[in-house]
Amino acid sequence: MLRLLVSAALGSSTATALRCTRRQCCNLGAAAVALAPGAALANDALLEDAFSARTKVLRPLPPSTCDAKTPDWLVGDWTVAASRFEGVSFPQSGSYYPRGGFTQTIAGARRGTILAIPNAGAAPKGYARSYASTLGTSSDVTNAASTLKAFWSDATDIRLEQQNDRRTIVNYRAPTVKRGVLPQRIVADRLACASESPSPSSLIVAERWAQASVVDDADAALTSLSGTYTAWHRYDRVDQGVRETLRVAAFDDSPAADDIRPAAVYDYSFFLRRRAGR
Repeated sequence: MLRLLVSAALGSSTATALRCTRRQCCNLGAAAVALAPGAALANDALLEDAFSARTKVLRPLPPSTCDAKTPDWLVGDWTVAASRFEGVSFPQSGSYYPRGGFTQTIAGARRGTILAIPNAGAAPKGYARSYASTLGTSSDVTNAASTLKAFWSDATDIRLEQQNDRRTIVNYRAPTVKRGVLPQRIVADRLACASESPSPSSLIVAERWAQASVVDDADAALTSLSGTYTAWHRYDRVDQGVRETLRVAAFDDSPAADDIRPAAVYDYSFFLRRRAGR
């Protein structure tokens, strides 16, 4: 299985700036870092240290961190030719099950609670992806509609609303557990972003998010807070396309949570093929 290793490989100036508290998602001092394949599980010592904020200086992420130009080899329209769910681990419990069980405060526990993987565990392919000319717009936002449809085929009437530079709302209709098909929406705030290019053929983008999932009911608006998470995307230019490796670290932001480590870590890999004429 492909595994993604988080290691502190940033330049000193960037690494010093990327700091945040657990409730803002994670320590990005090791955020835009080398997610190298063939590496370790989520409870390895190196990853454990990368996710820990106890010994770090807590500083806010500087503004405009992701205003860099997207590499020419990634800009444009793509098809996800293959995808693979590489697994999930639970650093807090050190086992195959989350400590205290999955709750609605852990992103990924319910559908529609992580933009990049709206149905954690599914591995769809054949859907469209696009990448803008700059990193100022999150690719997770640009591709939110096609990704949601691919991961959750029952989702319909998908509409994107960009409320401001930080907040994105995804409106859609989908089945609920007990009340049939109802209008729903995702409210996702991109709290911070950082990027790094380890080589001319590689790009790493790290983003921390706060996200909520809302079901509109005739009797009441039921809000399911999915908490905070950080997503690391690594893109590598390879023969015939681009290989993407994705790691999402989800945090338990419930009042009872006292552990700064992520509650769940999801790993994915994708192969992107350029769309004809694009």
